[in-house]
Amino acid sequence: MAKLVLSFQGRVLEDFPLNKERLSIGRAPDNDICIENLAVSGRHAAIETVLKDSFLIDLGSTNGTFVNGAAITRHTLKNGDYITIGKHSLTYHSEAYSSGDAEVEKTIAMRPSAKPTAAAPIPMIGKLQVQNGGSAGREMILNKPLSKLGKAGFQVAAISRRQQDYYLEHIEGKDGRTPKLNGIEIGLQPRQLSSGDVVEIAGTQLKFVMVAAPQEM
Repeated sequence: MAKLVLSFQGRVLEDFPLNKERLSIGRAPDNDICIENLAVSGRHAAIETVLKDSFLIDLGSTNGTFVNGAAITRHTLKNGDYITIGKHSLTYHSEAYSSGDAEVEKTIAMRPSAKPTAAAPIPMIGKLQVQNGGSAGREMILNKPLSKLGKAGFQVAAISRRQQDYYLEHIEGKDGRTPKLNGIEIGLQPRQLSSGDVVEIAGTQLKFVMVAAPQEM
């Protein structure tokens, strides 16, 4: 069964299975998913599930509903989608395969006449390269689901890894300042990173690049 995982500032709060045709999300206490935050509208969004497909719908909220950093009004959810509502986030986890699907794949794999499949894509991983200061030239591999960067009390950001996509997100900042992406502050919504982007956190400039993941021996 598909589910949503609610988190706040990188800390998982609760799981919500999508076991109803419609789940409501909002600040009002009678919502299926209640998020007590002033940035969340009383009736903010809803999830509608039809068979194995789930759809996220913004209900005219004041501050908007975002998927992977982009504002939406209606969106078909895919496994790993990162939903932002106010200062909270919800990650969508779909039911990847049913047992019937697995049996079909097994049968196809055993057929001697089956044509060879195309080569699997090379797995990629992100890394950061320090561009300035005394640590210039140092590198950091982003192989964790969440990597926090910066200086506590001054500016802290996080880079989250969802499959092979990476997102930069503001955690805390003095005087409301948020991290910069290619010279522009990102604000309060996560921003997807592309290879070659330059991130600035607490005065440190970091170049984000995608490289081939090292093969396990």
